[in-house]
Amino acid sequence: MLMVLAASTGAFAQYEAQVPDDMMNLEYALKADSMGRKILVDKGSYATAIELFKRSSTIYRRLNGNTDGNYVNAMALLAKSYVRNEQVKDAIKVTEKLLGDLESQKQTSDYAIILDNLSFYYAMANETAKALEASKEVLKICENADMPDDDLSSILIHAAENYSAMNEHAEAIRLQLRALDRIHQAYGLGSEKYIEELKYLQQYYEKDGQASKASKTAETIESLEKPGGGVRPVEELSSVEDCTYHRGDAYWCAEYFLTHSLSATNAIQAGQYVTTWCIKTDELNIEIDDCHMKCIGDCPTELNAYMCGCVILGQSNHVKKLTREMERQAMVWTVRHYNHNRNILVKTSPEMDKLNEYLEKGTLEEHLLELIPDKENVEPATK
Repeated sequence: MLMVLAASTGAFAQYEAQVPDDMMNLEYALKADSMGRKILVDKGSYATAIELFKRSSTIYRRLNGNTDGNYVNAMALLAKSYVRNEQVKDAIKVTEKLLGDLESQKQTSDYAIILDNLSFYYAMANETAKALEASKEVLKICENADMPDDDLSSILIHAAENYSAMNEHAEAIRLQLRALDRIHQAYGLGSEKYIEELKYLQQYYEKDGQASKASKTAETIESLEKPGGGVRPVEELSSVEDCTYHRGDAYWCAEYFLTHSLSATNAIQAGQYVTTWCIKTDELNIEIDDCHMKCIGDCPTELNAYMCGCVILGQSNHVKKLTREMERQAMVWTVRHYNHNRNILVKTSPEMDKLNEYLEKGTLEEHLLELIPDKENVEPATK
């Protein structure tokens, strides 16, 4: 690997000489960086993005050296731009060069992520043996590096693909199962991401001659793809540890409850799952006081909807306690849910009816500022 990395540095030295001295400043680099990122988001001219990231990475490197965070990010985005522009071999050269620059950081999670990118690019270029070699090296680093769940699951997925491509299907299955467990915890069994990766597991079972497991996996996929198929039984939430493991299922159920009619398959069960999770978890502390009850009134279904909103916002923002702004957003979703389901509710609420009027007038957010004010504006309770 080191010989390959060393061979990739020559072209970049030539390019650095082409950047005029009057552009060699941080302000120019940051501007070029920002423009390049916008092109990637907007799916614009990737050729232009390539030139912008070439310039920004060159300037970062000259100003702050080849381990500077801005330089590393710009080089990674340069490689991504090359891939988008169908220049995979150039993406490989850029990434090999970057890994050579980061040789002193070989045991870090950042290095592992970039090396995983390289394995992916090798696979795209049909350099299968190199892709697997890179994945093996990444997995060794991950044994000791603190790796975020999303990054680790991607690494495991890429490694599984590379092992399978080299006909080592048993190892591909083992790694894919590890990745699926991570995805389950983060996103839930009903998530598109989980189902998509479950289909790859089915393929690996088939290639490994495990027809029975492939068939059972296909049945699981079919079940999960049905409406409400990702809703879990509340009985699995018997402890705090269970809730931690099933945080992704709670998130998925919260989204399902808020985005479907109460008459949809398993919608009520999804709401019950979220309520149980909220009661037993130590990951989220939902405060429901007088100001919230004045909004919801005596409407248990919408109290459930509010808790679903809190779960989504709490997990999305990685907080245990929601801000007032987040609480107001959760209440907006609650009122919308009420609006969509009012005609089928067993019990309606005068308080929710009033908020529904504000929703239809387009003034709900403004009114909620009065009902759920920022805490610094709340008058202290009188004794």
